[in-house]
Amino acid sequence: KERTVDCSRFDLSPQEVTKIATFLGYGSPAAPVWFIGFEEGLGRMSDDEAMRNLKARGSFHSVMDLREAHLQLLEKGKHIDIEINPPSTQVWSFMAKIMLARDGCKDWHTSKAAMEYVKRKLGRKSGDTFLTELSPIPKGKNNETRWMAELIRCYPSIEAEIQGRNDDLKRRAKEHPPRLIICYGEGKRAQFEELLQVKWKPVFLGVHSAISSNHLLLPFFGQGHMSNSVIERLRDLGLLNP
Repeated sequence: KERTVDCSRFDLSPQEVTKIATFLGYGSPAAPVWFIGFEEGLGRMSDDEAMRNLKARGSFHSVMDLREAHLQLLEKGKHIDIEINPPSTQVWSFMAKIMLARDGCKDWHTSKAAMEYVKRKLGRKSGDTFLTELSPIPKGKNNETRWMAELIRCYPSIEAEIQGRNDDLKRRAKEHPPRLIICYGEGKRAQFEELLQVKWKPVFLGVHSAISSNHLLLPFFGQGHMSNSVIERLRDLGLLNP
């Protein structure tokens, strides 16, 4: 029996749905390094905060500064200020470590250096990184898998809008080709291939490359899949500076 969906819980206007579905990411698409994941997570937000934050995304521009965007969001009743108290997410930490290693920082592997990079540089509108996802719809609380399916049932136009959004990502990548595109999450290999129009070739265990090695597919940046040793080997092989 098909599960009944209460669409009123989303409380989104058609304009807000379009903005959520067409959100591209954080930073600058003209940045030299792109990071592409599958979808954002909502972390430890309560159900009420998750709904409020989804609605807040309905006012986002198509590209946002990471700090400015998160100042519009709430977690545990407080606005999220990355420069003061950044969320302790392994995904951002590994992004920061990769950028620090790429820049030749000798302390790239330390949590302190990574935290400072997240606070000041990651996903900033005038910085060196662009953070985007295969899907602009954030993952529900505690990895809730029904979230996107319910949104699509309540707002059927969202699928076409997401496809248009992905076409926009492809166009921007061609207009300002990044020096390095890093995808993370081997389980989404086929989806990354479809978005980027590439075929992955193995480099070493858990790591794949494509198009003269300036496209990398790495393990997921969390849940113990990624490690500093992967970054160290990428650096030693010269794959962080193609």
